[in-house]
Amino acid sequence: MSFKKVLVIGGGPGGYAAAIRAAQLGARVTVIERHRIGGTCLHRGCIPTKTLLHDARLLRLFKRSPVFQALLPEEFDPLPAMVDRSSLVVEEMVRGMELILQSHRIGVKQGNGDLAGPGRVVLKNLEGTQEIMEAEAIILAPGSQTRVFPHLVPDGERVITSDEALTIRKIPRKILILGGGYIGVEFASLFSALGSKVTIVEVLDHILSGLEEELVRNLRRIFEKDGVRVHTQSSVEEIHPQGEGLRATIKTPAGVEAIEVEKFLLAAGRSPVLDLNFQAAGIEVSPSGICVNRRMETTAPNVYAIGDAVGGMLLAHVASEEGIVAADNLMGVHREMEPLQIPVCVFTHPEIASIGLTEKEAKAKGEIRVGRFPFRSSGKALVCEESEGLIKVIAHRQTDEIQGIHIIGPEAGTLISIGFTLMHQGMKAKEFARLIQVHPTLPEALKEAALDVNGMALYLPRPLHRP
Repeated sequence: MSFKKVLVIGGGPGGYAAAIRAAQLGARVTVIERHRIGGTCLHRGCIPTKTLLHDARLLRLFKRSPVFQALLPEEFDPLPAMVDRSSLVVEEMVRGMELILQSHRIGVKQGNGDLAGPGRVVLKNLEGTQEIMEAEAIILAPGSQTRVFPHLVPDGERVITSDEALTIRKIPRKILILGGGYIGVEFASLFSALGSKVTIVEVLDHILSGLEEELVRNLRRIFEKDGVRVHTQSSVEEIHPQGEGLRATIKTPAGVEAIEVEKFLLAAGRSPVLDLNFQAAGIEVSPSGICVNRRMETTAPNVYAIGDAVGGMLLAHVASEEGIVAADNLMGVHREMEPLQIPVCVFTHPEIASIGLTEKEAKAKGEIRVGRFPFRSSGKALVCEESEGLIKVIAHRQTDEIQGIHIIGPEAGTLISIGFTLMHQGMKAKEFARLIQVHPTLPEALKEAALDVNGMALYLPRPLHRP
């Protein structure tokens, strides 16, 4: 069975990917988006933050360059220009996506869409009028929102969320960040590069909880070397205005500490948007998100849900794939979300990227071998003056099959795509080590880490410590 008339509520990466795929397969598609096409990722997440982080990386390289650091003026504030460029990048991508949707004859209606019963959606447009729309199939992609706390309410000026952090035009002298997940550490990396004194407060035992611990230790060491203070197992108890800034009370394992900051950034994660009238359509939800199966079907016939609103890993690339799976299914192409390992990247400086089992997880499943290769031994990393970090490859001791790849260093996000391919194909460490890599490039370092799994790395001195 395939449907000819499809409505998509939400125009983020999942929503527009689903709309395009359904249109490719012959459906007449309309997308309802409360703002402009792109969702959080394009307007307030992935694209603007990575644009700012890219410029911050260049600034950091210039500051550390023995060739170019002398060219930087003593009083230099690049932030206004960085924010302006970020806005231009976002606008260019929005226009590009609008053109793509138009080319597929996908309609876009601006306003708030809600469920009004089986096969029916009510659209409340910007003028306050309502329109009932009918469809043979509906895809829900309402996304997520910043998690806030009753005693820490953002005011948009001194107490801010990631939304406001993207538009700051003056570098804060001191900034406190609540949350050591990927949002918090990326903003810590950004503001540290700009010269802010940064403090991170994380309630869990580690920042970036769930990632390979060796990588997290390395990032924390690099952070602290750059002057970023990291408090784990800690909480922000209260905040009070003080002058033009804030006075925050932090509870840490070492005791209670009071600090003065100009900005307090709430970056303690995101939660699914669950404000639709699910009951009207007979859709089951839980606190973690809309309930779906691996075909992205909800409990209501011909209604699908995708992206951050279904919970799980709140990542744009996951949402996009879920959108494609949902569109394939509603158009009669049987698909399920495959239980593949999901690549993860955190765009700090240096970048962190992971796929597969951590060393701790792999050891719990059997005997393993671990190969490591530091970027300080990579010619390409030295050429680029980005030699901090390492690549870690985990393989099963008996089968030599690669079980996990973990990277902290330059272009980690790009390198992990190679890792995904290796693991998806079930490749063994020795097999990958036989593949020729261009010299000088960073993939050579990945090959060396694979060689080191079996003690055969060419460009590491002996003896090596082997766990």
